[in-house]
Amino acid sequence: MSTEEPIPASAPAPVDNAQPVPPTEPTAPVGPKKRPRLDLDSGAGGRERKRGKSMFGLLVGTLNKAKIEDKERNASEAAKKRQLIEQRLQNKLRKETEGVRRAEEAKKDKVVANRREEELQLKDSLYKYRRTHVPLLSNFLLTSDDVFSTISAENALSNPPRTHPPPLFYLPAVLLPAQASFIARRKAEVAHATTAEWALFHSERTTGIAEINDLRQRVADEDARKKLEAAVAVEPPPEAPEDVDVVMDTEPAPAPMEVDKGPEEHKEAQRAEEEQKEKEKEKEKEKEKEPEADDDDAVEY
Repeated sequence: MSTEEPIPASAPAPVDNAQPVPPTEPTAPVGPKKRPRLDLDSGAGGRERKRGKSMFGLLVGTLNKAKIEDKERNASEAAKKRQLIEQRLQNKLRKETEGVRRAEEAKKDKVVANRREEELQLKDSLYKYRRTHVPLLSNFLLTSDDVFSTISAENALSNPPRTHPPPLFYLPAVLLPAQASFIARRKAEVAHATTAEWALFHSERTTGIAEINDLRQRVADEDARKKLEAAVAVEPPPEAPEDVDVVMDTEPAPAPMEVDKGPEEHKEAQRAEEEQKEKEKEKEKEKEKEPEADDDDAVEY
């Protein structure tokens, strides 16, 4: 048997009634760390810096060279011709666009002028009919008239009411005093209303005619411009100046070269000449043989 005694379980340490320890002060926040600067003047950093400078210098030199070449290219004759052609094409496109726009405007103006003219003609016929026929109808009475009512300028030109049966115009053989005064008052109001209505329409018609003339004048100007452009396009271009080096058509043609005839052709030519000479001699001999007419041999009758 062992003589060791069992170790008793550890008991909780007694708590002292001492005062609590005050908390420690918070530490100051640590700021961002500064990035160390590279020393480009020493070691590999210097080489990188020089390399960057050299590359930047090459880039600037290339850009300057391209700029100079561009200026030279623009200053060359081919570039000037190309710019001139581009300018002509732009001017032609601008003229065509302007011409199409003017043609569309002229077409619209023509349609508006025709429509406005039709409206004025319709109104003119309507107001002329009212001016001539309404005063004639004011001499009659309507079955729907109230002879004791007053007549205003507004309802003087109004149409008869639509009722069933419809109202009828009539004129009694003998008018009552109320009917006579009603007809007189209505005639005066109708005459005044028709005159005022015609004067208002006359001013409207004058303004409308001026607008129509303006629109048609624009259409005529556009047509004249088109005809002028067509005439200019048909005209032949001016003749180019004659070049000194060009051979003129009036230059005399070269004389044909003489070709030596062969012996046979030469003999035939001689034979023909001899025959011609013999014929001439024979003619001379025949003339000599003819007797000369004497005056003594003439017969007197």
